[in-house]
Amino acid sequence: MGSLSELQYLSIEDNLFYGVVKEVHLANFTRLIDFFASRNQLTLNVGPNWRPSFQFLRELEMESWNLGPSFPSWLQSLKHLSYLDISNNTIFESIPTWFWGTFNTAYFFNLSQNYINGELPNIVMNSNISGVYVDLSWNKMSGQLPYLSPYVAYLDLSSNQFSGSITHFLCTEQDEPKSLEFLNLASNNLSGEIPDCWMMWPYISMLKLENNYFTWNLPTSMGSLAFLEMLHLRNNNFSGKFPAILRNSRKLISLDLSENQFSGVIPSWIGQSLLNLKILKLASNRFSGTIPHQICDMSLLHILDLAQNNLTGNIPKCVNHLSAMLIINTSSESYISCEGNETSSVVEVLLLLKGRVDHYKSILGLVTSIDLSGNKLSGRIPSEITSLKGLRFLNLSNNLLSGQIPQSIGDMESLLSMDFSRNKLSGEIPPSMSKLSFLGLLNLSYNNLKGKIPTATQLQTFEASSFVGNDLCGIPLTIDCITNGVDHNDKEVDHKNGINWFFVSMALGFVVGFWGVVGPLLYSRSWRHAYFGFIDDLWFKIRLDILLMLSLPKSPAQTSSSNTITVFGGDSGRRFGGCRYWFRRKCCVQCTTYNMYGLL
Repeated sequence: MGSLSELQYLSIEDNLFYGVVKEVHLANFTRLIDFFASRNQLTLNVGPNWRPSFQFLRELEMESWNLGPSFPSWLQSLKHLSYLDISNNTIFESIPTWFWGTFNTAYFFNLSQNYINGELPNIVMNSNISGVYVDLSWNKMSGQLPYLSPYVAYLDLSSNQFSGSITHFLCTEQDEPKSLEFLNLASNNLSGEIPDCWMMWPYISMLKLENNYFTWNLPTSMGSLAFLEMLHLRNNNFSGKFPAILRNSRKLISLDLSENQFSGVIPSWIGQSLLNLKILKLASNRFSGTIPHQICDMSLLHILDLAQNNLTGNIPKCVNHLSAMLIINTSSESYISCEGNETSSVVEVLLLLKGRVDHYKSILGLVTSIDLSGNKLSGRIPSEITSLKGLRFLNLSNNLLSGQIPQSIGDMESLLSMDFSRNKLSGEIPPSMSKLSFLGLLNLSYNNLKGKIPTATQLQTFEASSFVGNDLCGIPLTIDCITNGVDHNDKEVDHKNGINWFFVSMALGFVVGFWGVVGPLLYSRSWRHAYFGFIDDLWFKIRLDILLMLSLPKSPAQTSSSNTITVFGGDSGRRFGGCRYWFRRKCCVQCTTYNMYGLL
């Protein structure tokens, strides 16, 4: 390949190439403009003074190589580079001071998932190209945050070791207006109060400050962020009442204030002003009072998490107004929407399931959840909640709920997890619960339930711990249901010959079902082709969804369109702003940043 001296475009990404690439292998690529070689198992072995032959290279993508441990100094000679991805490369050195000012037309930098240490030099660009993308997440950088060029639109410094206040970073005045739209400082050691100078950052739409040590409450100027769509402050030391400055943040789609020390009541205006919210997470705070019924007016809500607070009163009967949870989503195409300002996203949902925190990173629409656990809610479980046929996760555990489980609970056919444990529920388990065929987690333990566990293959597969602490009997418990000397466990035994017809029917069902599917595939060629064609098409769609979720923004590509994203190619002015956002070398015109970054 080294003899291809006229080569201008080279793409070998996503293969199984392995071995060592030396200077001689790249010596003749003098005309190379675009080099895409990510996600192989290659090691670059060049001398400290190596100067690449491809001096006119514009786009370089070498994700998941082995370029370290030293910082690749040969990048300093590539003055025309506009796109650089050297993420996940075991680089251990700090970023040199020459780095940011070297490239005249650069708009994309991804150095994430390395071991880059030391202080981060001021991010000062050598050009006035607006909409610059900078991802330095998952490194070992420390010290205070640097000066930031006003041309940066996307900045991700999450999962590093930055410390101290962010006042200098945010409040230093600049001559040029700031264009930052996405700021991720999550999972560092930052501390102090949030400074009151957000009016200097008018275009921010996504702000992630979770997993730090910030204190007090939100400053007044944060209410001036007219384009704010995502605000994540989870796991800090914020206190005070629910931030009133959010009342004017009418474009908010995702709000996460969980794991702080906010107190007082949840204001009723939240269901009047924040009608675009799809994710509301207020768990593990000190909120008290009742759940405001105005929350039911938030018809777009997919995730409602009010767990681990001091909420009292009844669960609002109007929960059936949460229309986004009423419909069962079955088509993957419905999960991503880029029409106007409509936004669906890749989300990371933290759900408390079976005593542990599980991470569900999925397309919004697949994940719908209500978690009201760990409060002091009382009264009955409203039957209206069973109208939420699109709900996947429901957790009402550790409350004071009483009365019977709604008889129509079986209508919630999308449920994957249901936890009603440690309440005061009484009566029998509704027979309709046996219809919940997708249920993967069930916990009814430590209530006042009685009677026989309904017979259903699904319910009998759960552990006995799902039913303990009640007056229940039947499988999976070891307590037999015997009334007036008659054994009512569903063993279906023929007392004349001892035949267990339950297991006979299971065997017959397996044989008929297996050969009913496999038989035609073995004996019909056309059926085989149709079946495997379907499987191949399904796998392609799954891979496409995964790419939409996980791929990083790249350079432009050919013009195309689909139901999910609108794209076009070519160099059109502002790469990140006018075009909106790059995604797998395509430009998303209509989507908001929320679609592309998929980071909650």
